[in-house]
Amino acid sequence: MMTMPSSHATCASLSFVGRSVAAALALLLFGAGAAADEAPASAPLRVAVYDVPPYGSAEPDGSINGVSVDLWRRSAEVLGLEYRLVPISQMETILAGLERREFDAAIGAITITPERLARVDFSYPAHRSGVAVAVRKDSGPLAAFLNYAAVVSELSPLIAITIALLLAMGVAIWLFERSMRTPTGDSSIVSLRDGVYWAVVTMTTVGYGDKTPKTAIGRAIAILWMLVSIALVSILSTTIVSKMTADRVIAGSRLKDADLAGRRLAAVAHSSGAEYLAEQHLRYVPFDDLSGALTAVEAGRADAVVNSVGALQYLIAARFRRTIEPPQGVIAPAYMAFALPQGSPLKKPLDRALIEITASVEWRRIEESYFER
Repeated sequence: MMTMPSSHATCASLSFVGRSVAAALALLLFGAGAAADEAPASAPLRVAVYDVPPYGSAEPDGSINGVSVDLWRRSAEVLGLEYRLVPISQMETILAGLERREFDAAIGAITITPERLARVDFSYPAHRSGVAVAVRKDSGPLAAFLNYAAVVSELSPLIAITIALLLAMGVAIWLFERSMRTPTGDSSIVSLRDGVYWAVVTMTTVGYGDKTPKTAIGRAIAILWMLVSIALVSILSTTIVSKMTADRVIAGSRLKDADLAGRRLAAVAHSSGAEYLAEQHLRYVPFDDLSGALTAVEAGRADAVVNSVGALQYLIAARFRRTIEPPQGVIAPAYMAFALPQGSPLKKPLDRALIEITASVEWRRIEESYFER
């Protein structure tokens, strides 16, 4: 016969179960709290720095400085961001890293282009920029001679006409003067060679007087040739001088797209200059860095470098001042910005910070100081 448990035993059992559940909950809560206390803080942002001065570069002491780095630091301070800067020398490495989200942001001389917009996002524009062209300086006697030879070759049709007229006048004066004898029995112009010699002397206004026409027709030809030769010499001299002056002015002025056709061009691989040349269907030689491209122009292996204007101006002033002309203006205006992975939550707060910082007079003064160094 079964006996029912007493009420006292039942209460004891329930009390034991309650204490066990409470102990388990307490242990669970304690363990969760301890795990939370032991969990590491969120990792700092990985920020790639495109290693191109003066926007961002690694110094010999290991520090990373530049105008874009300075702007990032100010923005991160406003937003309370922790970060780690990683210098990168290749643009393609930066873009691929952003696509794979290996980097949380990228700063430096990163120009906004359609090709890059298809791969990454950009912040509010951080710096004004643009694609510019740098060419080698032409100086010294050899450069002047080569410039003169180039101008003369361009004027070859006019020079050919002048030579043809000179020979025609030499032949004409010889035909009418060869039978004329002087009192001593000599002819002033006895051969075709004498006729050409007279035409050259008359054209250059030297007028030695050793060969002079004696017939009325010969003297009429001489008068005509004097007038024509004055006009020809004037046209030739003024055209050569004006052409050489214009070439010098053009060399120091802003180059255009048409000026790049047919030249040996250099650009940093995957840079804004390289993308611009590809868009214009202009052939170029890619280089790993801007210094290598400028060295090629300095050595005469390339005619011009196409790159962002700020980087060109800075590096030419620092290392190539004597051999390369700094760019005068830009051939394609553009803007630089911080690059971000597509859909990054940093974009909106970063845009607000950049708008506030870049609008200040203080920041404009700081930015200008980097390019005056």
